[in-house]
Formats: sequence, C-alpha cells, structure tokens
Amino acid sequence: MINLEWLRTFRAVYRTKSLSAASEILNISQPTVSQQIRALETYLQQKLFTRKSKGVLETDEGKILNTLVSGLIEELEEVENQISQKNSKIKTIITIGISSHLYKSLLCHKILELGEFVHVKFGTKQELISDVEKGLLLYAMIPEEINTFDTICYPLEEQELVLVSTPDVELNTIGSLIKKSPSQAQKKLASHKWYAHDAASGYIKLFWLTIFNKKRPNIVPNYIIPNEFEVLNQLANGENGLSIALKSVARSFVKKGLLKMYKLDKIPFRKLSLIVNKKKAPKELTTKLLTLLNRNKK
Repeated sequence: MINLEWLRTFRAVYRTKSLSAASEILNISQPTVSQQIRALETYLQQKLFTRKSKGVLETDEGKILNTLVSGLIEELEEVENQISQKNSKIKTIITIGISSHLYKSLLCHKILELGEFVHVKFGTKQELISDVEKGLLLYAMIPEEINTFDTICYPLEEQELVLVSTPDVELNTIGSLIKKSPSQAQKKLASHKWYAHDAASGYIKLFWLTIFNKKRPNIVPNYIIPNEFEVLNQLANGENGLSIALKSVARSFVKKGLLKMYKLDKIPFRKLSLIVNKKKAPKELTTKLLTLLNRNKK
C-alpha cells in the first residue's frame, strides 16, 4: 500500500525542485526526503526526478503523478489545518454514554442544545464507566455515584419512585385510601391494569414494601415492556392503567397531560450521576452539560 507521507514529500520536492528545501518545509531531514522519494519510485517502478547540479528536475512520469495527487494532497493539508485549529469541529465532538431507558426521558429533548456534534452511545452501567475511564467517551450518565482514578463524578439528582396512572384513574381517591385504609387501597389498586418494565416487578415490589410494609404485592403486571420510557408511553395510550415509575421518567408525560402522578411518601431509589473523563473533557463543556442536565428537574 502506498504511503501518504511519500506523496506529501513528493509534492514538496516537485514544488521546490530541491530536496533540501523540501526537507525544511516538511521539517524532516534531507536523507529522509531522499529515502521517501526512492521508496515511492520503487513502489511505482518509475523514475520521478533526475538530479541536476542545483536541485532536481521532474520526469514526465513525475509530472503525471503530480497531476494525479496535487488535489488530494491539498485537501489533506486543509483537513490537517482545520483539525489543528482550536475551534476544530472534530475537537468539539461531545461523546456521552447513557442507557436507552434514560435517554428518552432525560437527554433526547436536550441533545440539540449540547452542540453541533454529539455522539450518544447506549450501554450498561459497567460498559459506560469503562469507556469513560479509557477515554472512549467524555461523559456518561449512570444510576450510581462512583469515583475512579480517571474520572470525576457529579451528582445530578436523587431519583424516586412514584405512582403513575392514565388520566381516567382517580389517584386522589387512591391516595386517601392509602392513608386511611391500606387494605382497601390494595384492593383498589389491584382492580386496575398494571404496566411494568420487567417481569420481576422490582419497582412495584419496592413500592408495596415501602407503602404497605408487604414484600409481595397482590397484583401481577398485565403488560411488561422492557424499557422504562416505553412502558409509560404505552400506558399513556391505554385506559384504567397504573404503573410505578421513576419520577424523572414520568415527568415529561405528566407535563404534557398524558399521565397523572401521585406523590406519596418519598421512595428514594437511586442517585443519578454524570461521570467525566478527567483528562479529555473540557471544563467549560462539562459546566455547560451540568447546567443543562440540572435544568427543569422539578
């Protein structure tokens, strides 16, 4: 395979008609220039220059090669100049990892405000932490507070579980029953259709344990959809439905009037954090991202 540095060196020699002048332009030694020209001639099996008392003169084959590569080399040099600039678009690419569950509820409606170039990666918590540590990602949003040698952790918010329903459900009535008659409240809750994002019903079990002090709820989810956002999206299209969801995920549906949310006793679930690569993430970009993510959390 042809080496692009050979072509860059060829172009410099062609323009200056001198090996020494080309070496000064390229900031390499003259023997290196001669070596690269010989390597290119060997690869092409053509003589590209003939030596003169002062400098070199291109052969016909050299003229043809120059016509073929001059545009390419100029374009490569322009790309190189753009990359080296402080405001290079390549240098301002924001790479951020997040779970598919959190993306739709916390990031998708803010992504256009982050910048012109934003690359999002979905992954598990451990995958995202590893990618930030290795510098493959600048940032990751994860449901845990963690600090490592190569990362900094910024707490975003404490996520809590809430009772969510379709607009036709009388949540205030259910809330009153929970406070006055827990047994009646459980019967009332069991009379509705339930939505969950996993077969184990982890959120529902935690809700039941906290509110009713019972490890096993007397309900079985009717619909199980393996995505926290899509569960609520489906619930919003149904009737007589209930779900236990993260407040941060339910927030957008409630604001649009698609679902109702009843806040009972606070059920802390987990803390959401932004982890940042210490060396690669620019401070001003991190500040902008934190401001954006902490906005409109109520």
